[in-house]
Amino acid sequence: MKAEKYAGQVTKYLKCSGGRKKEIKKQITSDIQAAVEEGSPLEQVIRDMGEPKELAAEFNESFSEAEQKAARRSKRGKIIAAVLIALGALALLVWWALPKMKYLSDSKIFSEEQVRERAEQILVMFHEEDESGMRTYLSEPMSEIMTQENMAQMKLFIGDEWGEMNNIGNSYLIEISQMGKKYAMIQMTVSYKNVSVTYTMTFDRDMKLAGFYLK
Repeated sequence: MKAEKYAGQVTKYLKCSGGRKKEIKKQITSDIQAAVEEGSPLEQVIRDMGEPKELAAEFNESFSEAEQKAARRSKRGKIIAAVLIALGALALLVWWALPKMKYLSDSKIFSEEQVRERAEQILVMFHEEDESGMRTYLSEPMSEIMTQENMAQMKLFIGDEWGEMNNIGNSYLIEISQMGKKYAMIQMTVSYKNVSVTYTMTFDRDMKLAGFYLK
């Protein structure tokens, strides 16, 4: 073991100020080097000094109560600082992970007209259960979901017979930023002969359908 490493292990157990620790570390290193220069083997010198924790305990007995209290306050301060840094990092991570929204009209990526037009194409194909036609507009994960069978099942949750489409109501459009990615989301209510359905669709930057929900 090198003299500097041994001295460093001793200082870890010292209950004093940072400045005093540096002095003691320097003193221990100097004493070891002096003994080695006089001909004693390094390992023997370190063994004679004793275990780092035991040597530190000897030093601690010589420190005043005021110095030990100051050391404890310094340690608490470091712990509090470390906790605050960790909490700050966690808060930043949570902020990054949580979705952040703004009106689509303020987006620099998506066009309201384009999103609305694509959504209307999707809802027509969904009503007709046109799996092959819709496939062009689906993201990879959604292509496994929007099968003809699944679309028929989704419609059954609303009602057995929807009837013909009568009217597309007002739409609500926003941009969502989450974990470094941006999406356009549109919510629109469509009236059919027998039911009224509210669609929520999400599109990625390539205008592929990335999310689909109806109620």
